[in-house]
Amino acid sequence: MRKLTAVLLVALLVIGIAPASAQEQPFAGQTVVVVTQTGRSIGGPIEDYAPEWEAMTGGNVELQQFAFGELFEKMITAFETGSIDYDMLVFPADWAGDFMGPGYLEPIPQDILDKVDMDDVISLYRDRIIAWGDAIYALPYDGDAHMLYYRKDLLNNEEYQAEFEAEYGYPLAEPTTWPQYMDMAAFFNGKEVETAGEVAPIYGVLEAQRRNAQSYWVFLSHAAGYGKIPGNPCFFFSCEDMTPQVNNPGWVQALEDYVAISQYGPAEMINYDVADTRIHYPAGMSVFNIDWGDVGTISIDETRSVIKGDVGFAPLPGGDRYWNYETGEWVEEANPAPFIAFGGWIIGVAAGSDAKEAALDFAAYMAAPEMVNRLAVAPDTGINPSRFSQLENVQMWVDAGFDQESAEDYLDAILNTINHPNAVLDLRIIGSAEYLQTLDVAVSRAVAGEVSPQEALDELATQWDEITDRLGREAQLEQYRNAVGWTGM
Repeated sequence: MRKLTAVLLVALLVIGIAPASAQEQPFAGQTVVVVTQTGRSIGGPIEDYAPEWEAMTGGNVELQQFAFGELFEKMITAFETGSIDYDMLVFPADWAGDFMGPGYLEPIPQDILDKVDMDDVISLYRDRIIAWGDAIYALPYDGDAHMLYYRKDLLNNEEYQAEFEAEYGYPLAEPTTWPQYMDMAAFFNGKEVETAGEVAPIYGVLEAQRRNAQSYWVFLSHAAGYGKIPGNPCFFFSCEDMTPQVNNPGWVQALEDYVAISQYGPAEMINYDVADTRIHYPAGMSVFNIDWGDVGTISIDETRSVIKGDVGFAPLPGGDRYWNYETGEWVEEANPAPFIAFGGWIIGVAAGSDAKEAALDFAAYMAAPEMVNRLAVAPDTGINPSRFSQLENVQMWVDAGFDQESAEDYLDAILNTINHPNAVLDLRIIGSAEYLQTLDVAVSRAVAGEVSPQEALDELATQWDEITDRLGREAQLEQYRNAVGWTGM
């Protein structure tokens, strides 16, 4: 990266622009070590735009990347050992408790907050994601929530509509419940359909199912519709006493669905992470896909997508019923419950950094409105909408390559997800990474057929109770209540 910076400075001299003086380059000689996940998503923009910041400030940026399954351990170990290997961290919002709670991150000064125009940040990502207690410890970078992608050219096909209704007894349309989604996946799986002028068999679904990656969030999207009680924000635990809800009948139904759906995808799907589904879905491999907003921009990239303009966007389906753990019974009514999966990548600065001011300045540079607006409409950046300006400006998306209808549908799907009154917030307490790691293991064991869904989730509930007791049940309960906004019922 330093060589690239030198080349950029030489180029400025060639075109007659002198480099800034030492006084104008306040971070000359300082190196900001940035850590995030491996790959172009999230880390790519830092690699691409750091040279601009380096040329302006005289600082250097060193990017270190690790596979997602290793990332938390790398970060937390650096904090707990006091080694402070990283100055700036780009990390999932649900790790906030482990990083912010113990004071490992520097509170963000007001002048830095002013640089990123916090008033433009949607309240979900501004008020719930970047703060811990009364202090703000991170900058918003990305806004995440799961959504449904579907081949609207196939679901709107009159021949398929007639055939489906004759077989299943209801219209073929955008699915609003998980059983409908399953029926439609079964209907299309193996069917010869036309994609980009060629007729070939198609799979019903692509869902990430790989262990030690980011797949368990897809399972949680299924669980939300079956396990979220309308009007009660407490989904992962009871807010009465921190009892895990992960093995109640709603969650078990969701895991049974997640295991069963694999029959309507490729045999290799058990080893797919989201990075794999983002390759295969735009290539026309399946009818349905569950993912964050990234697939929207990839689907219009003509170098990678053969389904540009044929993709529909929607909030996730919900349960056709849901388990009310307060009454101990199924409620036989549809239950849309979009999952605010992950919550977004955010940027923090290590409190013990010896390049703290430079790291804060580079963080603000990457989180600035102009930067994230540019990144949100580009494929493979990992940056999804988190700002009002990104969701209100349809023309920005049309200019990026969406047609008008697709741009409006894409933004509506995001807005209807994050504004839904029954949306499920991701887990965000101390120990979140540990809770979710054990969830990942349990889900993957069920998918692999090692144990039944009920057995996997019963073991998980025991593990979650053990984690909670070790960390302190009362403290964990207070954090969870605060995280979901529980005020007592």
